Amino acid sequence: MNVDLARPTFAAPEATETLDAQIAAAARAVPALWPLDGAIAVNPLAAFEDHPFETAIRAGARQYGARAALQLDLWRSLAQRGQPPRDAVRDIAIERLGGLDAAFHSLGPDVTPFDCLMARLFDLPPSPPMPAPADPAAMLVARWCATFFDRGTAALKLPGSSLGLYAAVLGMLPHEPAFAARPDLLGQAPRAALPAIAWALDRLGVPDAGRMAALTARVARLPGWAGHINWREAHAGREQTEAAPASMADLIALLLLGDLALGAPAAAFPAPRDAAAATRASIARHFGFSPVLAAPALDDIAAMDDTDLGLIFQHAAERAYRDDLIARIARQPHHTADAAPAAAQLVFCIDVRSEPLRRAVEAAGAYETFGYAGFFGLPIALRLPDGERRPQLPALATPLHDLELAAAPGADAAARRSLAAGRAGARANASFGELKTGLGTSFATAEAAGPLGAAMMIANTLAPRAMRRLRRLWHGDPTHLAPAIAPHGTCTGLPFETRLASARALFDLTGLPTAGTAPLVVLVGHAAEASNNPYRSTLDCGACGGHGGGANARTLAAILNDEAVRTSLAAEGKPIPEGTWFLAAEHNTTAETVTLFDTASAPASHAAAIDALARDLARAAAASRAARAASPGRATDDPDTAAAHWADVRPEWGLTGNAAFIIGPRAMTRDADLGGRAFLHSYDWENDNSGAALAAILAAPMVVAQWINCQYLFSTIDNDRLGAGDKTLHNPVGRIGVVLGNGGDLRTGLPRQSLFHDDGTPAHVPQRLLVVIHAPAARVEAAVAGNATIRRLFAHRWVLPVVIDPHTGACHAWREIAALRPAS
Repeated sequence: MNVDLARPTFAAPEATETLDAQIAAAARAVPALWPLDGAIAVNPLAAFEDHPFETAIRAGARQYGARAALQLDLWRSLAQRGQPPRDAVRDIAIERLGGLDAAFHSLGPDVTPFDCLMARLFDLPPSPPMPAPADPAAMLVARWCATFFDRGTAALKLPGSSLGLYAAVLGMLPHEPAFAARPDLLGQAPRAALPAIAWALDRLGVPDAGRMAALTARVARLPGWAGHINWREAHAGREQTEAAPASMADLIALLLLGDLALGAPAAAFPAPRDAAAATRASIARHFGFSPVLAAPALDDIAAMDDTDLGLIFQHAAERAYRDDLIARIARQPHHTADAAPAAAQLVFCIDVRSEPLRRAVEAAGAYETFGYAGFFGLPIALRLPDGERRPQLPALATPLHDLELAAAPGADAAARRSLAAGRAGARANASFGELKTGLGTSFATAEAAGPLGAAMMIANTLAPRAMRRLRRLWHGDPTHLAPAIAPHGTCTGLPFETRLASARALFDLTGLPTAGTAPLVVLVGHAAEASNNPYRSTLDCGACGGHGGGANARTLAAILNDEAVRTSLAAEGKPIPEGTWFLAAEHNTTAETVTLFDTASAPASHAAAIDALARDLARAAAASRAARAASPGRATDDPDTAAAHWADVRPEWGLTGNAAFIIGPRAMTRDADLGGRAFLHSYDWENDNSGAALAAILAAPMVVAQWINCQYLFSTIDNDRLGAGDKTLHNPVGRIGVVLGNGGDLRTGLPRQSLFHDDGTPAHVPQRLLVVIHAPAARVEAAVAGNATIRRLFAHRWVLPVVIDPHTGACHAWREIAALRPAS
């Protein structure tokens, strides 16, 4: 059967407008999903942030057929290692029961409601996991999405791609067995997506009142491909979307057609009708009393579902962590005491992986460290030698200026070699890719490349470090190339006003004093290093769009060494001492090393200080590696091997364990071991009279940290539905993402190996982000009142804010009415 794609279809304009609006609303049920070459963290339940957290997670769980809280057996394994401590669980359980009197009144001989609830939390068997129902229609549509959205890995494009997703796949459905058996279905189906949706809903018997729910349910069945469509519509380049247009209406129309041919899936996670009665009987057997005992408290405990019990553990973990962190902070001075001038000041990214290295650097010498968003306030994209345009800023922002890579100061010859090697490598890779995927050459290429491939496989396995050095020679050493802030090649560089604004923001947002800067100020970006890892960008700097931050650090250092910029800053009352020089560096978070850039261009007067800094950075990195070696499955020399080995499924833990975002002076935390769990953003409230700096920190870096926290939280709670599953079963698809096994939806969230130990116990404790703000209460209230996003996250408790009064040191928890009350 052939489908006539050119046949016109018509629908009533009013009905189309209503349906279009409903589809747009349904599309907002899933967040955008960035391709893996620039992946960033997103909250999978972002659509529910207008609701209180506990209401939202239940609604999100229903939408995705997922768990809303970590399963009990995993919480029990965490509690065995004190995360949370049993005392904290006890306190939350008592509160859940209504207080001490309600918790400890007698239900029988030596049995109280508290005993029954603790037994459910720690002793009684948890509910068995319920498998997700099969969804053949979604699997079929997902397979065609992978073909349609391919970004150059396939030898042939899907015929009719230029007509759009729905029309192109519709033309291929006669070849699907389920549709070949139903020629009447394809013969009647409208040829445009919107009329097809209306037609299919009618055939499925969906009433007008249920259409919004039906559309949202279809989007939620393929959150990966739906998220990719959302990303394309909001962020992809025109060349992608025009060559192969796709809309959420296309996806929904195909899913509805699939349901007509194959049947819609059953509801996920059906709850047994007698679950409460069975739980009541289990409690009675555990304590040896009659199951017919009449006690409303016992009924309430038996009626608690797995989400209720999991949230008790989660709240206990959140409170225990908060109390411990606040106690650590309370022991620190909140103002920097008079001390000898720093030999160097280092501005790190706020990433949690920077915190252990900052402690090690401070212990290595007379160094002062600061925290700042790792894109260093630069609205830029890089033009790479192979022609790729790489945004170097947060994903929701748009690059305003493109910068080309040019020879770093004093590295002209080496830069030319790097450029030549990089371009030659790109051409060779492209040629090999064409041979490997070509219809007439793929088998011959596989045969011819077999011996070489075998040799490389053996070398990658037995000598990963040597192979990494070989790859660097092949692709060229990027350290010899730096972003050109002046016009270069086809790029116009950075306008002076942009340079000045970026320089000014560094001092305004961090509290770094211009007049008190050290002779050396080092801007430290960060990047990860991994081989054969589709998720590498999730380990890079999220503030740089899932790329390394060294380029941004080098750009801002060049700006701050510009005499014209310094002159303008001085005119604004921000004079930088003449003897101050800015350097850039990059922290390799996988190998735990630090590389200084462009040291040859520094004045001769700073050579000795730079040499001393390099030695101390090496010592600090070694100390940080040794501390990291205490984590399970790691040895002191493993990080460098992990960065190079192509079979390492966990080259580093990434941001696993993230739990807090601290806004304040480094003096608050300098001598506290925060365990690599806190984002640290420097802030000096006394130099922020208008409150603009605090508002900016809460509106941007704090929100990004909340996305990261929620991605780790929900990927841990349900790694199958809200995370990416087992990395060893992943297959990359079309330079977009990965699927599990031989097909299905694009995987969202993080892989299991990023969150769990090899024995299956969580490495990440699923808890909401604690936000600690060192500022007067009135200033915090003003910042919250002026931003709807911050107001929503605070009011609905997606984050857990605590305000530290800089005058008294007293800590207060934020309440929904924006009043400050003692933490409880």
